[in-house]
Amino acid sequence: MEAIAQTKTSPRTWEQTVASLTRLSYLTKGILYGCVALFAIQFALGQRGPDPGRKAVLQEFIKTDVGAFVLVLMALSLAGHTVWRMTEIYFDPYKKGKGVLGWIYRLNYFLSGLTYTSLGITAVKLLMGHADDQNQKQLWVSKVLMVKGGDWLIILVGVFLMLWAGLQMYKGISGTVYKSLNKEAFPTWLHGFLWVCNLVGFLTVGGILASTSWYLIKGAWKENPHWVMNMDDLIKSLQAFPGGQWIQMATAIGLTCMALFMLAMARCFPIKTTSSQAC
Repeated sequence: MEAIAQTKTSPRTWEQTVASLTRLSYLTKGILYGCVALFAIQFALGQRGPDPGRKAVLQEFIKTDVGAFVLVLMALSLAGHTVWRMTEIYFDPYKKGKGVLGWIYRLNYFLSGLTYTSLGITAVKLLMGHADDQNQKQLWVSKVLMVKGGDWLIILVGVFLMLWAGLQMYKGISGTVYKSLNKEAFPTWLHGFLWVCNLVGFLTVGGILASTSWYLIKGAWKENPHWVMNMDDLIKSLQAFPGGQWIQMATAIGLTCMALFMLAMARCFPIKTTSSQAC
């Protein structure tokens, strides 16, 4: 009888574990966005410091006394985030359906899981002492370009990323994620601020993603991987534009808004797996 009881409770335990790791992953994402914003401000002010990218944040953490412990937690939480995204694709707990928008959301889940899996792998590599300063995206593009039809494959990936960027902007403008929060956990005066963070944060992330996707497509079209940019490459390149320093500062503010909204999501976004779990 005891074994049967344990079997019956194990699915619930699994859901709670995934939900806890997912909440921790939003905390991790908030820290990552916040640190990137800080590095972007330092770069805009002409201070020498880390590159304004998530990989550089992980590299800075490993240098601290508690860096290994922090990276282990980050790697675990990002793994939990990936598992949650895969369950979203399969079980559709938020009832997005199987229409066009439903499949676009599933694409968002897949790309989000893939992105943070990559960051988790980077964290594990740093824990193992394998630092890699090369632009992995450029290396991937250069290898794919060597394959017949590889340029069109990269362009297709770029188009998918453009769709993902558009969905991030849609989230910001429509406020769908903001509306789903259990805002009773926050004082009333904070609700408007969270709405602004949702709008500015998702628009900023969507803009960065759209820009990096454009350069990915351009690199494939010109068959030149040096056009391909990561987040840090893009933020640094903004300085070449008129008023580039102020654009970098505005980007940093947008990323700060995203960081704060991720912390709010860690606190009270309704995490669902295969059942209706509330915050």
